[in-house]
Amino acid sequence: MSDFRKQVRDHYDAQSLSPEQLEAILARGREAAAGEEKTVEFPAAKRKQSWSRYAMAAAAVIALLLGGTWWMKRVPYSALPPRVIAFFDHPELHEAIQDKQALHAWLVEKGAPADFKIPEKLLTLESAACQVVDVKGRKAYLSCYIREKKADGSPELIHLLVAHSGDFYDRPEVAKADAKITEIDGWSFASWTEGDAIYTLATAAPKEKLMPFIASAGGPNERLRHLSKAGPDLSFKGLALLELRPGGGK
Repeated sequence: MSDFRKQVRDHYDAQSLSPEQLEAILARGREAAAGEEKTVEFPAAKRKQSWSRYAMAAAAVIALLLGGTWWMKRVPYSALPPRVIAFFDHPELHEAIQDKQALHAWLVEKGAPADFKIPEKLLTLESAACQVVDVKGRKAYLSCYIREKKADGSPELIHLLVAHSGDFYDRPEVAKADAKITEIDGWSFASWTEGDAIYTLATAAPKEKLMPFIASAGGPNERLRHLSKAGPDLSFKGLALLELRPGGGK
């Protein structure tokens, strides 16, 4: 038996072909050799190529399905304000975390965007509570602060909610300076997007109570006014920091 015929037989023996199939293939080989053909088409090689195409097509379909599933799970950002109002009808809140770094770490641990920042004007306020709020299956990460106290000593709160921008569509594609303001059922909301995070400030009061927390921090007097609410010691430290900056409070 020629070396070529032995190689062909060994190749197809490994594929468990019947004797009839093997003889038919060898016959085709002899005909090709007699006709001086340079190549012989082997069905097995052709079959392997077809399966490769099928596998690639199947992988593409699976990728599209997974992407479509994620897309369908997003919810409208417009669902968040009504959900916040409903949540505070019967709130279940985690105890306050006064240290703002610890508060940030707690929210990130629960799933908040790792690079989100607590707005500067909330840092000097007393924390009131925090929680994770479900919004139609998506999460918003809540922290609450005392913005002022009434004459009877009861607190008026301002709330910060952060969420992943990819979880919501129709989100506010604006910077904080151009925050979108909405008033619903006695509540005011300001929202903007920064990086991977959607920020929402909310308070159960007219928007005039919300606006001071959206405006950019003013000069030294503006910052000291907020620091003074946290007590004389913190206000004194704030003054010292301002004086140490280039130009001081000038």
